[in-house]
Amino acid sequence: MSIIKLLPENLVNQIAAGEVVERPASVVKELVENSIDAGSDRIVVDIKDAGNTFIKVSDNGRGMSREDLMMCIQRHATSKISCESDLWKINTMGFRGEAIPSIASVSNMIIKSKNADDISGTSINVKGGNVVSMEDIGIPVGTIIEVYDLFFNTPARQKFLKKETTELGHITTIFDNIALANPQIAFKLIHNEKVISDFPKSTDLISRVAEIFGKNTADAMLPIFYGGTELQIDGFVGKPLLSRSTSQHQYFFVNGRCIQHHLFANTIKSAYHSMLMENKKPVFIINIKINPAMVDVNAHPRKTEVRFTDQQALNSILYSATKTVLEKNNLIPKAFVEAQRYMSDSFPKEIDSNHVGDFVKNFSNYDKNFSAQDSINFSKNILMEREQNTSSLIQKEPVLKSIVQISDSYIVAKNDEGLVLIDQHAAHERVRYEELMQQSSSADKKIQPLLVPLQIEFTSTEIAQIEANIEVFKNLGFEIESFGGNTFNVYAVPSFFSEEDIEQVIKGVLDDINNEKNPSRLQGNVETIITYMACRSAIKFGQKLNLDEMQSLIMQLEKLKMPYTCPHGRPTMISLTLSELSKMFGRK
Repeated sequence: MSIIKLLPENLVNQIAAGEVVERPASVVKELVENSIDAGSDRIVVDIKDAGNTFIKVSDNGRGMSREDLMMCIQRHATSKISCESDLWKINTMGFRGEAIPSIASVSNMIIKSKNADDISGTSINVKGGNVVSMEDIGIPVGTIIEVYDLFFNTPARQKFLKKETTELGHITTIFDNIALANPQIAFKLIHNEKVISDFPKSTDLISRVAEIFGKNTADAMLPIFYGGTELQIDGFVGKPLLSRSTSQHQYFFVNGRCIQHHLFANTIKSAYHSMLMENKKPVFIINIKINPAMVDVNAHPRKTEVRFTDQQALNSILYSATKTVLEKNNLIPKAFVEAQRYMSDSFPKEIDSNHVGDFVKNFSNYDKNFSAQDSINFSKNILMEREQNTSSLIQKEPVLKSIVQISDSYIVAKNDEGLVLIDQHAAHERVRYEELMQQSSSADKKIQPLLVPLQIEFTSTEIAQIEANIEVFKNLGFEIESFGGNTFNVYAVPSFFSEEDIEQVIKGVLDDINNEKNPSRLQGNVETIITYMACRSAIKFGQKLNLDEMQSLIMQLEKLKMPYTCPHGRPTMISLTLSELSKMFGRK
């Protein structure tokens, strides 16, 4: 007797539901994506008890005929593909024909729909995957799907659901993701008869960003663009001040589909090199519009991962485009509004309604003002090897002039726009970091021989560290040799260190290395040692500077390509504009 048997249809559907329907948020995702595929420009999601007892998705899309309504509850029944070749050029959100029957198999479902050709609409009632009734009804063109008692017949799945606030959080995350990908569609989310989100349709993404995250957050986003024949990229990358401890606000959309891509996320983070605090991640919203034949969206049951035919090229473009945007924009945070977010993971939701309109208006013409030739030029530039950039802060901002030093630690400077507050240690640390990085990569080292060799006595631990990293020190311009015992001679140093306390700098760097949890991990790590050395040799907090010294530091900072943060990601300066001052004193 055969032990292999065909599974009953209801069990097959429940197994399929296990892949597609993980929790109420999965139902919302699948149904809303179907509404998008139906051409809707207004979608309403109404839920109760975080979707456990009731989920309703209403749209004004094309709707379905009576025959199509019967077909849509059958497994692998779809209007979106018809042959094998269609699998390699998917341009819809859904295509497998599994969502509706899978959801219906683990719930009680009512579908109401009408298309433009029919006089009346149709309602079908499905319980646990079985059709209970079907009738004609009066309904506008579009579709309404109601899901009751999710997982009522699969209690094992139901018990794994989290508390209501957690499940609602998953739903709002999915809802916001889809809303960000489709600003041209109006979305509304209602929970227990209370409106949670209400987004009107818009012609641009930045207004949707302002609606979801607040105007201040949207104001700290920088537009990114790449134009090609088979591939276009647009969206926004956040200023370093928006960085977060998690990847929660890193969004990739491929042809409108929200995906996860760890390689691309790490690539974009690398473009922020030395601009982020430790363990912080950048915020971004990236739309990738690509020829459907160049991407496989059939790589994951919930379609959250995709494969690209030329992932390496796309990866390179994302890096170059992000790097270019960061280098071409002023990243100085605004006092009292932005600077605090270097230490915070929260997005402030307060929106100044008097200024949101102006902000959105300023960005709404972004695509219109970016000509086809601009696109071509930009695309060529970021694909070519980056040329030496001679731009400076002077070209981006009015010249800064030092005014006074506060607490022997902060420099107050002015320009035509207002005041700029400078952290003297962080600023000089960035200057030193850039000098050391250039010294490390240059064949022509700037070295200052010492008239009299400097003798330094090291502990056994320090000797082990300096011997392990001696090549790094030599590459930076230090000439250090053992004199015998625990004494070393220093014969030359980098020229920009000629006025420094060399013993203090070297011992400080060795101390930093030794204080690492795993010092051996840093052996030969050039950039980490450069970061330590920049910190140890930089102007200290509490070090008094005269006006000329302050101005000299400002001029050094202005020559840098990326002067906005120290190598650890802290801001070097914060702006306080005349407009902000007027608001603070009640003049605006």
